[in-house]
Amino acid sequence: MGKRLIDCALSILGDSYSTFEGQVPAGNYLYYPNEGIPDVRSPEDTWWHQLISRRRMKLLINDSSSGTTVSTSVRPEHRVGDAFVKRMAKSLSAAGVDGRKPDCILLFGGTNDDWLDVPMGELMYAGWQERDLRCFLPAYCYMLSETVINNPQAAVFAIINTDMKEETTAGIRAACAHYGVPAVELRGISKKNGHPDRLGMRQIAEQVGQALDEYTTDHE
Repeated sequence: MGKRLIDCALSILGDSYSTFEGQVPAGNYLYYPNEGIPDVRSPEDTWWHQLISRRRMKLLINDSSSGTTVSTSVRPEHRVGDAFVKRMAKSLSAAGVDGRKPDCILLFGGTNDDWLDVPMGELMYAGWQERDLRCFLPAYCYMLSETVINNPQAAVFAIINTDMKEETTAGIRAACAHYGVPAVELRGISKKNGHPDRLGMRQIAEQVGQALDEYTTDHE
């Protein structure tokens, strides 16, 4: 196993799957802890905490917010500024977090766009206007583009949830291929109420960790 993605700085941009009370920026929406999933009781039970613990990573920021979309077609109770493509302007900017830049970035979104049947749109690699960001594929491409441009030092990964429409999954794959971002397609994740339970969290941590190991090996 290589060392590049061990003992390094990590930033996360995510939705409910990656939240936990006290672990995300103030004002972000929380899902965990949740009485509907009683076996995820502490940050140590989450997929991302398990990942950073095993790899001795330093978490720069976990900018995750429950119910949020990548696109600006947000839920009625949310603001446009809650969308991934808006939040990232702060958490994944070229300035870093308190002047420190991540070595690894994990993007874990698209689930809410899929669940809300946000207009799919077309893959789009330049020239985005605000109206384009209301559709999922242009917004996803924009997110990848901005992340890569502003963080050339980082290894960027996109995590693809299970149980999404094939059109959504295929679109993420294609966007990732264009930007050279590894797509981590989750398999067989244990869930309750559509969200990972303790076993599911462990499975996500293991699958993402394997992807990081494979990336390191390929880039040695």
